[in-house]
Formats: sequence, C-alpha cells, structure tokens
Amino acid sequence: MTGPNDATTTLAVDLGKTGCRLLLTSPQGQWHGEGPGEVGLAAADGVEQVCRALRTAAEDAGLAPGTRADVLSIGLVGYHAASARREELAARLLQDWADLVVLAGDVTTTHAGAFGGGPGVVVAAGTGAVALAADAQGRTVVHDGWGFLLGDDGSGYAVGRAGLRAALAHQEGRGGSAALAHAAQKRFGDLMGLPAVVHSADHPSRLIASFAPDVADLAREGEDKAVRIWQQAAATLATTGRACRDALDPSLPVCLAGGLAAVGDLLTVPFADALGEGTVVTPAGDSLAGALMLGRAAWDGELPPALAGEDTVTVVRGAPRASVAASHSAVDGSHAAPEAAADVTSGIGRLGTEGVREDLLDLDQRPTEAVLRELWEAESTVAPALLRVAPDVAEAVDAIAARLRAGGRLFYLGAGTPGRLAFVDASELPPTYGTPADLVKALPAGGVEAMVLAREGAEDDADSGAAVIEREQVGPDDAVVGISASGRTPYVIAGLREAGARGALTVAVSNNPGAEASAGVDHAIEVPTGPEVISGSTRLKAGTAQKLLLGALSTAVMVRLGKTHGPFMVDMQASNVKLRDRAVRMVARVTGCGTDHAEQALEDAGWSTKVAIVMVLTDTSPEQARTALEQGDGSVRGALTTATSTEMSR
Repeated sequence: MTGPNDATTTLAVDLGKTGCRLLLTSPQGQWHGEGPGEVGLAAADGVEQVCRALRTAAEDAGLAPGTRADVLSIGLVGYHAASARREELAARLLQDWADLVVLAGDVTTTHAGAFGGGPGVVVAAGTGAVALAADAQGRTVVHDGWGFLLGDDGSGYAVGRAGLRAALAHQEGRGGSAALAHAAQKRFGDLMGLPAVVHSADHPSRLIASFAPDVADLAREGEDKAVRIWQQAAATLATTGRACRDALDPSLPVCLAGGLAAVGDLLTVPFADALGEGTVVTPAGDSLAGALMLGRAAWDGELPPALAGEDTVTVVRGAPRASVAASHSAVDGSHAAPEAAADVTSGIGRLGTEGVREDLLDLDQRPTEAVLRELWEAESTVAPALLRVAPDVAEAVDAIAARLRAGGRLFYLGAGTPGRLAFVDASELPPTYGTPADLVKALPAGGVEAMVLAREGAEDDADSGAAVIEREQVGPDDAVVGISASGRTPYVIAGLREAGARGALTVAVSNNPGAEASAGVDHAIEVPTGPEVISGSTRLKAGTAQKLLLGALSTAVMVRLGKTHGPFMVDMQASNVKLRDRAVRMVARVTGCGTDHAEQALEDAGWSTKVAIVMVLTDTSPEQARTALEQGDGSVRGALTTATSTEMSR
C-alpha cells in the first residue's frame, strides 16, 4: 500500500449531512478544509450538492483554483440511495479534480477508518445512523441507513427529536422535561412556533439533530430525561450493530464511530454494555482517514478485500495527466500551474465520456444476460440527466421557434454518431409535421455519404465545419445546433463559431461539463453521461442522450410552431394508406364527427388534416379554413379563434 511520504497526491473527503471535511496530502505537505454538509447524492440536485460542498471545503483549505490530485476519494451520504447518479458525479470529479475517483458511502469510509480496511462491524452514527459489516472475503451487510422518515434509529436526529418531543410535551403540561424545554427555547425561540420552523426547514433532519448537543449537556448535568434519551440511543445502535454482525459473522468485532460518538461516555459506555464485554473495539481512525486509505489503496490497485465487494466502492479512472504532482505546487502559490500537454489526446482522455468503469474489467467474461443488464441499467441514467437540463433546453426551443416563425431555418451540426442522429431527426420532420425539406437540415461531417459509410476523421476538419455554414448562407434569421459528445469536436466548434459570427442563434449540445463547445454560444446544453459500459463508445449512453434530446427539441419546436393540436400531429403528410387512415381517425377524434364525414372533409381539403379539422369545426369551405389558418399563424387553435372572432364581428 502507498505510504504517506510517496509522490502520490491524494484528496480525501468526508461529506455528511452536517459537515464536509477535506484533506489533501502531497509531497509539498497537507491541507485541511471544512465546510457545511449537504443532503447528499440522493437529493434532486445531488451531484451539484456534492461538487458545491467540495469546492467550499477546498476554498477553506486555501487550495488554489485548478488544483488537481492523482486520486480523489470521497465518502458521501446518499451513495447507496442514488446509485444511478454515481457515474455523473464521477465524470464531474474526473473533469475538475483528479485522474482517479473513488466513491463510497460515508459508512464505508467510516468502516475503513475504524478497521484500517480489515473485517468488522461499524455502527456509524451522525445526523443519521447506519451499520456496515464486512468480512475478510468481501461479503457485506448493511442495516438501517433508511433516512429519518423510516430509520436512522439512535442517530443525532433521533436524539434531537426525542429531546424536542420532551420539550414540547412539557410546554403542553404532558410531562416531558422542563430543562429540555428551556434548552429548546434558548436554541429555537418560542416553542409554540417550533413545529412550523421544523416542518418548513430545507433540511429538517439536520435542524432537529442540532439539538442533540443540548441534550448531551443536560445529560452530563444529570437531567434524568436527557440521560434516558442517550441510553435509549445507545441501546438502539447496539441492536442495529448486533443484528448486522449476526447476519454475517457473529465473531466480528464491533465499533461505534461517527460524529455522534464524540459525546463520549454518554453513548459509548451504554453501547458497549449492551453488546457485552470484549465485543466492542475502539476505532483506529475516522471516516476522513478511511477515505484517505481507500484512495491510496485504489491508486495502487490494492483495495482491501473486506471492502472490495460489489456496490461497496466505485473506482473510476480517467487518463493520466502529465505533471500531475507539479500542479500541486500551485497550492501555496509558489509555482505556476503546469502547462497543458501538447498532445491533444491527453485532453480527450480526461473527459468523463472517455472514463473507464473499473467495476466492468471482467465484462467480457460475464454471461450475456449480465452484459445486457449492465447496458440497460447504464441507459436508465440518461433520462434523469436530461430532466435536469430541461430549463436550458426549453430556453433554446423557444429561441429556435422564434427564428423559424420569422422565416429562418434550423441546422444541425454533428460528426459520427451525433451527425447520423441529427440526419435522422431532420429527415423525419417533413413527413411528420409537413415542414419544407429545407426548414430543418442536418449538416453531418463528411457529408451525406458519411451516413452510409462512416468517415470518423471528418470530425477533425474544422475548416469544413466553417465552410458548410458559409455554403448554406446561414444568417441572422437562422439557428444552428451543434452536437458533440466530447464537446470538443473541431468540425462542430468551427461551425458554431462561424454561425455565431454571421448572427445566427447558436446552441451547443455536449455530454461533458465545461465543454469547449459551450464557450461563446447563445445556449449551452451539457448533459454529463459519464463513462460508458464500453469505454469511449459514445454511441451508447451519450448517443441515447443525444437522440432523446434532439427528438424532444425538434418536437417541442414543432409544438411551438403550431404543427400539433393537443397530442395530434395535424400537419403530417397523408402520403400512404396508413397515414390516410390515421388522418381520418385524427379528424374524427378532434372534431367528434363520423369517419365518413372526416374522410370527405379530407378529400375536399386535399388531405390536409389541419384544413379538414378547421372546416368541420367552423363549417366553412377549404378556402376559408386555409385563410383562418394563415391568420392564426398556422395553428388550429389560432384558426379557430380567428374564425370565431370573424363570425362574432358579423
């Protein structure tokens, strides 16, 4: 295992609900930082919460902007509850902080610190509570950790809640504790308003747990109710630890760790008594020490067997950077940060989409069904990532629709998979929404021929990207969407820059945070999808994200342009038997008329679904319906409003 004096730079982080601690060790020294905790990865914005907490602690440590480590190891709350977000988080951390990322639950790093990577049972009690048992063969059992609504028995939250309940009970004359009521009033103010304060808090469990130190102070003074609260917490934690141990190996040692254990004998003595003499051991180190140990072990490829089991630790490796250690001489400002490597591939290798999933090194040896499950489980992370950028996409959609409504056009730029997906999306719009062929056009690198025979080298031709924009005479009325998984494709970036210079609306879509393509565009949409199941094969998750995003973007634009009515694509071209049957059913459904009436209306309207619907609903001629549609900006609803207004004015 790597020793403390080697050349490896390790960034260890312990992130809980109450606080975040950071330790950077490098040949130049050590830096410590602290900051507020977060709800963690399980929150709706969990990835951003983790990154925010890390940045704050790094600033507190005095780390220079851009500081990187060889390895970042983080124990965090929400690791197990939000497994689908681990890849996105790892991609962000690889991009911004380190070349190897180790993710684990805060209970895992607590276990690693307590037992030095060896077997045992740790009962980790802080704001929440959870127990982890691990044996020498890597088998693990986890108990509790269910969150404050369902579990966290014996936690700081549980102690604080019991104390506040006793305070409120006394306030109402139902027993309780006068001392706890006085302490609660001192901390929170008027107790009559306490329930409202708690229930309206952003993080109620953290707020309630903040009362645990007051309960401890009173217990040390001998206040009976407070003493019994701590005894109950100890007994509950001991029960959790015993059940966790017995489910795996009754001979395993047990220790109590976490922030709550800092109260000392109030908790540790009754905990040990409940488990029996000789069973409980003192932890060797804390969770931050555990994160440091796991990071160094992962860097050496020697994770301890007790903690190397499935779903215990996630290790994701990016491409190594040149002069990584040198970058940390900038921590104290004594040296400049290293210059970027001249080899362009070094920059590509650092991208999250190029990462390697260390848990899949034996993928080719797994059963076929297992391979399929890995692929589909990875794909399941795409939709949540897209939902997080919905506001950004909505702004782009509205801006694009405004350009097209004013007579402009929409162009897609892409190379490889993005180019092919863009070509498919653009080609399907005319038959679906009756758009002119030149309204939305794909400009793939390598031309249309690349749709049949891949020309992957075309993506590096920046001159071609600029030239195709010039050839299409893109102007201020137009919109250009550039799609690139890496966010650094020269063909796409050059095309976007040329389009921007010509006054066109520019939108960059990429699958890595901080993408080069995002710089200088009107709308930057970044959907980090992280490492692929097959490393670097961005036709998988990244491709799925691009397909879903383009399909939604173009569909939403068509909705804004009045190409739909409710869920019906009323501007489609009824060019075959299936589509004519669909048009008849559509007119009948929207207007409530019979199918014979609907078919006759379509015949009179030249099989224009829109015109037929307006004709039936307003009892007008095809010519009058077309006029109403023109006056209603092409929308059925607009045409109906126009027709109604005209009728009322007569």
